[in-house]
Amino acid sequence: MKTRIRALLLCLCMFLAIAADSAAAAGEEPKEPKLLLYQDMVLEFLLPDIQNAVNNYYQNLLSANPLVYPYQIDIIQAKRVNGGPGDRGFHFSITLETTPVLGPHIAVGKDRMTFEISPLFPDKVKLIAFRHLQSYELPPNLEELLKGAGETAGDTRYRNLPK
Repeated sequence: MKTRIRALLLCLCMFLAIAADSAAAAGEEPKEPKLLLYQDMVLEFLLPDIQNAVNNYYQNLLSANPLVYPYQIDIIQAKRVNGGPGDRGFHFSITLETTPVLGPHIAVGKDRMTFEISPLFPDKVKLIAFRHLQSYELPPNLEELLKGAGETAGDTRYRNLPK
């Protein structure tokens, strides 16, 4: 009789442990999609190159470098440059759009850039194209960051930028 009670208690304990584990698993947060994870990793690796391209463009326009945050970057296109069906080439092209900001996330513009990533490049990443798409008006408290702001007589837009 004692053996049956022990066996029943052991089965009951195992059942409760499994039920508790299943209940905990059901309450888990859903896993993020792998694609989003991979995109975020690529952006994190490219962020220094993206920031450098933005700094180079805005250095003659603003006295402070605008910042680029990974969550303000959109991947427009990513593709293999070489390789075909059944051939995994490792030369990639990625086109991004970003909105650099000053201060408390004040957008200064919208930019599109294309990078190529290849083992053929010494630094693995090469900026192929940079295009300034749009300029945004700066608020009065950031007007002093515009280079040549005195010449524009208060106009905080820089519309005549090279594209």
